[in-house]
Amino acid sequence: MFARRTRRLIATAALAVALTGGALAGCSGEGATSTCSTTGCTITFERNVTNAKISILGVEVQLVSANQDSVTLKVAGQEVTVQRGDGVNVGDFTVKVTEITDSQVVVQVDRGGN
Repeated sequence: MFARRTRRLIATAALAVALTGGALAGCSGEGATSTCSTTGCTITFERNVTNAKISILGVEVQLVSANQDSVTLKVAGQEVTVQRGDGVNVGDFTVKVTEITDSQVVVQVDRGGN
């Protein structure tokens, strides 16, 4: 009886995760971490790491440079400059810079660009 109840609890938990979109998954790269869903990722780059980059949603995103107002990124091999708070389309993605501090840059990358 105990084993049956345990299996049922595990199955219920697995179903709950599946129904909520798989929850959020995280991964890390060189000087970067991300939290992703099936449609987008929030990436946090460390500013003190040279060539900080991460692979998300099948593409590589690299922090090229940053100042207090804008960030230059390489997304799937295409270099783009994004102003803080703005978003740009890069291929099949929308890239938005949400935060720039002395220690990190936070970028949102979502499917559904052009």
